[in-house]
Amino acid sequence: MALQVPQALAGGVTVITHGFNSDITSWILPMALRFPGHPGFPGTQLTCYEIEITASGGGFAATATHLDGPAPDVSNSGEIVVKLDWSSIDTGEASTGQVAAAAASALLSSGLIPENDGRPLAELPLHLIGHSRGSSVVSEISRELGKRGVWVDHLTFLDPVPVASYGDAAVQVWENVLYADNFYQRLNALFGFDPMGNAVTGAYNRRLLNLNGANSSAHSDVHLWYHGTIELGTPATDTQQTIASTIRSNWWTATESSGAATGFHFSRIGGGDRLSGATPAGSGTEPINQGYNRLWDLGAGTSANRSLVTGKNALWPSLVTARRTTPASIPAGTAFGLELRYQSDDASAGAPVLTVTLDPDANPWKGNEIAIDTRPLIATGPANVLTANLALIVPPAVTGSYRIAARIQQSGRTRHLQAAGTLVVTPALPPPAIDRSTLGFSGGRFTFTVLGSPGQSVRIEAAETLDDWQGIATRTLDSATWIFSDPDTALHPKRFYRVVLGP
Repeated sequence: MALQVPQALAGGVTVITHGFNSDITSWILPMALRFPGHPGFPGTQLTCYEIEITASGGGFAATATHLDGPAPDVSNSGEIVVKLDWSSIDTGEASTGQVAAAAASALLSSGLIPENDGRPLAELPLHLIGHSRGSSVVSEISRELGKRGVWVDHLTFLDPVPVASYGDAAVQVWENVLYADNFYQRLNALFGFDPMGNAVTGAYNRRLLNLNGANSSAHSDVHLWYHGTIELGTPATDTQQTIASTIRSNWWTATESSGAATGFHFSRIGGGDRLSGATPAGSGTEPINQGYNRLWDLGAGTSANRSLVTGKNALWPSLVTARRTTPASIPAGTAFGLELRYQSDDASAGAPVLTVTLDPDANPWKGNEIAIDTRPLIATGPANVLTANLALIVPPAVTGSYRIAARIQQSGRTRHLQAAGTLVVTPALPPPAIDRSTLGFSGGRFTFTVLGSPGQSVRIEAAETLDDWQGIATRTLDSATWIFSDPDTALHPKRFYRVVLGP
């Protein structure tokens, strides 16, 4: 049986931002444009926006501009990249916390992007990437989102360097972050003044020891290193520098496969195993799963590896993980297993409602999903994460390859999540039947054999007048036959039997 790593894949938003005295055109835009070329990208279309944070009326405001790609609800990938631009205030005019507050409000806003028809970007799984001071920005964005109950699927720091004299917040990994990684250097290459990052508690910390041959600044080489985990060919370029064969051979360890098995590999799109205990940088270095949330047991055990968010209010519900627990191919009309972990506001906000759909693509906003189940869930409150284990039946007429998609709604707020991989639904099995040649009595009981297929849920029904059918036995077949013996034979001088699909 092929089980899955519990992480979110496809259909989400990636936010990339810069640091001190930088912009979104020099390296961020080239990085984003390489997403569709990554082997894990779930389609061919990418929707790109710029969100610009500027000083406005004594505070800070966010505006959005559509840069490229189709409207989010028609894209075949469901992937949106946001280039977060705060270049007009990135040299000390604002702290990273002030930038983050405006950016988080933008992600939560239902009116930021008109073509989104009132859907906030925060409905989708989020990956936040920040370089230098930008690492503090994305850390603070995640905290601001955590105050509203919104979970962040992935938080990536690239050589984090907050500036205390500007009022920047320390870089932290907050309780609402599922996975965090940090790629940093301590090479101090530029005349002793090159900024250097540091390890971050709660993240998978990968210290980069060899960044020779590209920029004069090792600090800038860190985002080039990450670019090389998205654009995997050689040469690769962020338009500022080129990753040639020598760099491709020297910057990554053998375990990291020249960049293909690290960095972006652990993103929602890359699909890498975040729960792996491997140590790609060598013996004695941190394992990959060091960055997994352990505040609750979400698959990596428990420990206090997250900072607690205070000031929570008006909470959104969130789906934290989704994992298919049964084989990847099943016949129509049979059931598959789905494990969901979720968090919601308390019961005073009403029960959160879960809807599970089969989606032919990676875009949960496209409107072509097939709903197969809707049910209320137990409200968790802000301090708990609960698990729902579901057995869901695929309708008999549905066949094809689908993503298993889920959405949770509470108080008018919605969040989406898809399980990794696809579910292949083959044509329905022949219906179960009674083998007439086996009808007879054994030990005073009426006995017959049910013919079916392993995995089918079947129900035997009985009636005395052909219009009062009642179920008398159910079973999920573990073989092609089930020998049934009616224990109530003596109570019914005349009885009819039939077998139908269960439960």
